[in-house]
Amino acid sequence: MKKHILNAVTIAVLIFLSGCTSMQEMQARDGQLAERLQTGDHVIVYTRSGRIIDMRYVLVEGEVMRGSLVFDGLEPVEVRLDEIEKIEAERIAAGRTAAAVLGGVVLAPIAAVGAGIVLAEQ
Repeated sequence: MKKHILNAVTIAVLIFLSGCTSMQEMQARDGQLAERLQTGDHVIVYTRSGRIIDMRYVLVEGEVMRGSLVFDGLEPVEVRLDEIEKIEAERIAAGRTAAAVLGGVVLAPIAAVGAGIVLAEQ
């Protein structure tokens, strides 16, 4: 029983941590990309030709956005700014973060009481 409670608490913590970010569409003109993105940001670029590029942003240099592929950090990638249809960037989701914190405040005491009951029964 103690193992089940520990597993439940571990799963809850992982859910809380994963719920704090989401991909959000950026409303930025080409000239503002460098101001809105930071080196290392996780972005998904949708091009006019239909390519979808999952990348880590590095910089905007002239008319080209440079970065590296998420699944192969050693593979450089570049996209011409005039080819970009839209960009989504990973950002902190305020609603999800609040829900995770509130969930933690509610679930942590319940898990602690459950663990106390199990230990008292032994």
